[in-house]
Amino acid sequence: MSRWYLGDPCYVIPDAEWHDFCEKTYDENNTKDCRGHMDSIINWKGQTITIWSNGGDGSWQFDALRDINGNNTFFVDAGIFCVIDLDNLDEIRYDDIDRLGLIFDKEPDLYVEDGVVYVNDKHDDSVVECCSCGELVMECDLIECQCCWDEQCYQCFECRCEEE
Repeated sequence: MSRWYLGDPCYVIPDAEWHDFCEKTYDENNTKDCRGHMDSIINWKGQTITIWSNGGDGSWQFDALRDINGNNTFFVDAGIFCVIDLDNLDEIRYDDIDRLGLIFDKEPDLYVEDGVVYVNDKHDDSVVECCSCGELVMECDLIECQCCWDEQCYQCFECRCEEE
């Protein structure tokens, strides 16, 4: 059974290979055709790996998604994340990668669009839909009306309480 890891590659690539992995990741030949938050596309240990970023370190949670262990969160320390076929690696850096990333029995679909991380077409929980325009925005970018507690994005915000 294949196991696919989704998360920061620094947790699975052994220390002795990390420098080579980073050189490939940031080689201009591997970055020139990338778009959006995609950093690079590299060939590593016989597999093609698409490297993504979304503003640095942190964690991304998906309440609507669970991996084979029931986890729904992956962590980032190197500022990048990707999907790696664990069966193609000779060695794995940490034994407890299932608590640092998500593990799937088939390759998950990972992408970043307009700053939002998607796994299998589910967006991460840091974004919500604006109740006025329907756009996905960072939860911290919603404005809450102090009168009626209605929440809207910056572009839509208008206090409707004044009309009453």
